[in-house]
Amino acid sequence: MGIGNTNAERKKMLRARLWRVVAVLIVGVLIVASMYGYNYLTTSSRFQVEHVDVVGLTRIDRAEIDRLVADLKGHNILLAPIEVYEARLEAHPRIAGVTARRVLPDRVVVDVHEREPVALVFTDRYYEIDAAGVVMPGDEYTAMLDLPTITGMSARDVRPGRVCSDPMMRGAIEALEVCRTIGRGFAENIAEVRAGDGGLAIRSLSDDCVLLVGNADFEKRLRKFFLLKDELKRRESESSLIDLRFDNQIVVRSNI
Repeated sequence: MGIGNTNAERKKMLRARLWRVVAVLIVGVLIVASMYGYNYLTTSSRFQVEHVDVVGLTRIDRAEIDRLVADLKGHNILLAPIEVYEARLEAHPRIAGVTARRVLPDRVVVDVHEREPVALVFTDRYYEIDAAGVVMPGDEYTAMLDLPTITGMSARDVRPGRVCSDPMMRGAIEALEVCRTIGRGFAENIAEVRAGDGGLAIRSLSDDCVLLVGNADFEKRLRKFFLLKDELKRRESESSLIDLRFDNQIVVRSNI
């Protein structure tokens, strides 16, 4: 019995050693195959970027974007520094965000999200501005946009590709958003939002009035106006200057 058990244990140990050897050989083969595969994938001309597809463009000139990504071609599809090109494109004043993805074996798809202007800005010329306050240069389509114009800003603070630092610009954008949200179409007829010493003044064409909103509490003051807007219109048949800067009252002056 003791000799039989010893022989069985020896056979078991031999099988275990054999499996360990086989396992080492398999791992070695896999490592070599992986190295060969990686070398092939990263050096073969089959996996060089040949096509860069840019999608999502509406206002931006495609040729301008193509120039910014032209040197992406020729990179290996797996090693191409995609994030570098995303950052390069996101530096464009009209681009809010970029997502690039690799499509094997030789294609990169770049999805561009353009900034959406919410108003025009006039200093020495017309610019566009988005909800984040980022200024965009005007182009041949700017004059066709049916958007309110923000005036009274310094040309020093209105520069393409940058956020306008003037707090009144932030206030004007906020006031416009409030009008769009709760104004029941009032925002569509705003011609101008002017920043002056007394704060913001909003001129509406269809209602033929100017709202003096001041430099704070924009939502509260505009809510007060929209709550009483219909009543004010019934009482005032002529154009009006409507001062919303007082806490508990609205001051109306006719014949502006």
